[in-house]
Amino acid sequence: MIFRPATEADNEQILQLYQLTARRSGGIARTEAEITPEIIQANTAKAIRENGLILVAEQDHALLGEIHAHQYGILIFRHILTNVTVVVHPDYQSQGVGKHLIAAFLEQVRQHRPDIRRVELESRAGNRKSVGLFTGAGFVQEGIMKNKTRNADGSFEDSLLFAWENPEFVF
Repeated sequence: MIFRPATEADNEQILQLYQLTARRSGGIARTEAEITPEIIQANTAKAIRENGLILVAEQDHALLGEIHAHQYGILIFRHILTNVTVVVHPDYQSQGVGKHLIAAFLEQVRQHRPDIRRVELESRAGNRKSVGLFTGAGFVQEGIMKNKTRNADGSFEDSLLFAWENPEFVF
């Protein structure tokens, strides 16, 4: 498995990865119907062109996972990559792909983004796999947004706020 920066040429495979993951695992926030070519193109473009970061995990020319984050676009938050999203093909979940993809992402920030101090994300409180994955990667829970997420059954769930601090940040 290799980890590499995604390009816009990957958008079709990323779209398929997101749709399959939404359909089979329920581990991402968007439903399958909400995942459109325009959403994928916007995520990729924002990460590539607007000083964010996007990586894919690839094996035998097939995408097994994708991770991206972007900047807010506001000067006072220029030191932050936010809205980290990780998607792993359902057939490869719980096999270390997400763990290694997050590690590769954070290593890219460490080595190539001294302008980034914080990497931020949210996770549903009930998604214990996700919470364990991020805390295991070094993210620290910093807060709770009560009843932020509305689940498919109409119930509400807390969102947990996590951040990782780049030890190589340069003022």
